[in-house]
Amino acid sequence: CTHLGCTPNWLEGESKFKCPCHGSGFYSTGINFEGPAPRPLERYKIGRGEDGQITVDKNMKYQFEKGQWNDANSFLELA
Repeated sequence: CTHLGCTPNWLEGESKFKCPCHGSGFYSTGINFEGPAPRPLERYKIGRGEDGQITVDKNMKYQFEKGQWNDANSFLELA
């Protein structure tokens, strides 16, 4: 969470991420809409290996407010 760093949980029934620490809510896209979180969630570099495995590189972050969410490495297209 962009408030204090807690890990939000996905709530399937509500179709949102919810931070268990202070209640921030995020749409499935990562945009914040409730609670104290000051900005959207960060995305990490994501890809798919030749074997189909999904890989995530947490050393490479993408931030919405910096216009980085349009980078092709910040999301996977589902077929």
